[in-house]
Amino acid sequence: MTSFSNPTDQNFIVVDFHYNGQFAPNPLVYFDPNRASVRDVDFSAFGYEQFMEFLHKLTKSRSKYIYLCLQQESLGLGIHTLVNEGDYKEFLDLAYANDKRMNVYVDHHNEPIFDWIEAEESESENEDLDEDEDSII
Repeated sequence: MTSFSNPTDQNFIVVDFHYNGQFAPNPLVYFDPNRASVRDVDFSAFGYEQFMEFLHKLTKSRSKYIYLCLQQESLGLGIHTLVNEGDYKEFLDLAYANDKRMNVYVDHHNEPIFDWIEAEESESENEDLDEDEDSII
């Protein structure tokens, strides 16, 4: 009896790609994207360059501003850059350690994402200070 393996039964990670959208601040969100969930590709067999080529074919565009974020984390707290082989290895390690699933975001507009996050954190800290001062009065 011949058995056929289903690619989703293998040890593949599921990558949810978000592209052709736009980041917006406070809180950081990715607005109006196209989405593709890829579950039948062995990303562990890729290096960074092969991954970027795959992404180019999937999105039909090139961008060097690629980000990853775990499913259970908000963008503002969990976003990471994906710019080299070391980042790609971290992407794989994080995905395998977290239910074999990862979000990937393509920034087509080179938005100042980390500046927005910093401003959002600063604003949140100021609100916390205001609340502390109110509780003292």
